[in-house]
Amino acid sequence: SCGGGGYCDAFIAKISASGTELIYSTYLGGSGGDWANGIAVDSQGNACVAGVTKSFNFPLKNPLQASYGGGGDAFIAKISASGTELIYSTYLGGSSEDWANGIAVDSQGNAYVAGYTCSPDFPLKNPLQANFGGGYYDAFIAKISASGTELIYSTYLGGPGLDRANGIAVDSQGNAYVAG
Repeated sequence: SCGGGGYCDAFIAKISASGTELIYSTYLGGSGGDWANGIAVDSQGNACVAGVTKSFNFPLKNPLQASYGGGGDAFIAKISASGTELIYSTYLGGSSEDWANGIAVDSQGNAYVAGYTCSPDFPLKNPLQANFGGGYYDAFIAKISASGTELIYSTYLGGPGLDRANGIAVDSQGNAYVAG
């Protein structure tokens, strides 16, 4: 939702199964532009949201990355089933532009995030591809624990051209399927 000054906040809304009731609706953002690009719901009804923020003061709770990297960072947030509590929220990005486009959750509540990065210093852990492939941006894939307190893995995925991940799914064994 965009307001005055051209800045936008992400929003998250939960609508009843019949479509006749708005259970909750909330903004999520700071003073810069904030966009939600993907949402997934875990087995407890918590909403896991992924997007991009250009806010140095994005609302954080139990963050993996507590400081804004610059240029626009991916964000991942988990909101309670009632919509009344931010369970966790974190930046995920390096010194350049980073976008989270898709998110999936497994049966344990771990979040799988796919997007793209222009950052040669994107936060990596147990990477399949440890080096930025080149071009202007590479895809990235990251797995975050259900509590949001641990980055289980994070990797680049790309070659010398432009590589972007737009969607992600996870199977019952925790294998991630990425499209882009």
